[in-house]
Amino acid sequence: MARRTQILDALVDHLVTNTDAVANNVHKRYLYLNEINDFPTITFIPQGEVRVARGAGARQGIFDLFVRAYIYDEEDPLGEAETFGMQIDDALETFAANNRALEVEEARVLEFRTDEGLFHPYGMADLTVQILYEVEDAV
Repeated sequence: MARRTQILDALVDHLVTNTDAVANNVHKRYLYLNEINDFPTITFIPQGEVRVARGAGARQGIFDLFVRAYIYDEEDPLGEAETFGMQIDDALETFAANNRALEVEEARVLEFRTDEGLFHPYGMADLTVQILYEVEDAV
């Protein structure tokens, strides 16, 4: 599990570098809106992992993340949620290329949605993300 933890730590750093969120506002645990004081905030929770044998002893791990971004904007929270969600989407497109040392092969957004203005003046963007990486053999 060390590799998966390293990948998640690298993801936090990558999101801080490539979005408007600051380091203290990107969390590797799920937070609800009532737990957040600073915006924008990114919170995510890893979900299940699948291992795939590729042959010749090579294996890949594929795990899903549920990512939620929170924003606050009295004028246009829906627009800001979409914009911030797209920043996260763009950051994830470059995540694999920037983390080859961890053998991350691909990071992709499978689903993107917003709260559609339901929580005005707050906004939320939800992303379902999949990360594929090369699994190290146990020594």
